[in-house]
Amino acid sequence: MTDTAGSPASVGLGADEVVLVRARRRLRTLVVALEMAPFAETTRQAMQTYLEEDAAAAHAAFVRWSDLPRGVRDRRARLLREALS
Repeated sequence: MTDTAGSPASVGLGADEVVLVRARRRLRTLVVALEMAPFAETTRQAMQTYLEEDAAAAHAAFVRWSDLPRGVRDRRARLLREALS
């Protein structure tokens, strides 16, 4: 991710947070597709692509983030919310 103002990287957050933000955004799009066209081929393809391309990295980033001490997670989550608002 480019280090632009307001981005996770610009406020000192790590690569794992960037991966998690991207995954969350993509999953929101998938949720909408599942709501609007749950049986459409495009929805199936989007889910398949996410699973093949992004899910493993997002899961690994989440495991590492979950292993951080609670205070560190809270601070990073607060910084991330501020960067994205």
